[in-house]
Amino acid sequence: MDNEHKKAKRFVIALFLACLFIALTCFGFFIYIFLTIRGTELVNNRIVTLSKAIFMIGIFFLVLAFGYLVPILLSSRKRDVNRNAANTSDILDETNMLKALEKYIPDGETLLAGIHAVSKETNITGVFGKCIPTESKLIPSENGCTVALNKKKYSTYSIYIGITQYSLVIAECEMNRYLYQFDDKPSVKESDIQEVTSDTFFVDIGTCFPLADIQNCDIKNGWMGSVKCFITMNNGSYFKLMLPKLGGLGGGMPHHTEYREAIIARLSKGHA
Repeated sequence: MDNEHKKAKRFVIALFLACLFIALTCFGFFIYIFLTIRGTELVNNRIVTLSKAIFMIGIFFLVLAFGYLVPILLSSRKRDVNRNAANTSDILDETNMLKALEKYIPDGETLLAGIHAVSKETNITGVFGKCIPTESKLIPSENGCTVALNKKKYSTYSIYIGITQYSLVIAECEMNRYLYQFDDKPSVKESDIQEVTSDTFFVDIGTCFPLADIQNCDIKNGWMGSVKCFITMNNGSYFKLMLPKLGGLGGGMPHHTEYREAIIARLSKGHA
């Protein structure tokens, strides 16, 4: 639906520019004819009629551009603003955050703190055995291969980050695209291979890590009271995160401050 909306919007913009170009061209011809016949004693009626027709065509396309197409563009812009506001409201909602994080919490653990954060860079590595990779997931198979999966994203996007008694949990706020790279002949220890026992979607890989596997966590103060975190895991996975000072307007995340402090305190301990 979004792609169709973007295509329609681009078409309307192109149509507006075309109408504007035609209108200006018509006015240009009209001015040229007017300057040419000005001061001439005998004026051909056909030229006068043609100049009037060209002028009226210019008026028609000008009215079409500003009277019809511009209101469509303004209405589309208003819908985009309302849609973005609604999406932001959904993201900065503690109830939605809890639902997103709870999907990845290991059995027997409970969420101690969770906040909305911003990912600046994600690079997740995993090695999986006895599986068959498809376009979107790993399928378990006794006759399957061992494959190393690297999941990357370098653009800025919103995430939820939380901690349990023993785990670091990360969930998406909205659908995102990642770069996936595979190696079907990885050079790793047997102990580093995770056996695939059920269908595992790529989007669900890299959502939960043992806190004990944190190799290093570099924490620095950022802009406007934010905190920058560069988390490196023992298996080479890493995250560059920004933890904002506030949880947004409207009171959708009332525990943001205390949860953020709890997360920072736990990450500061590293693998301790």
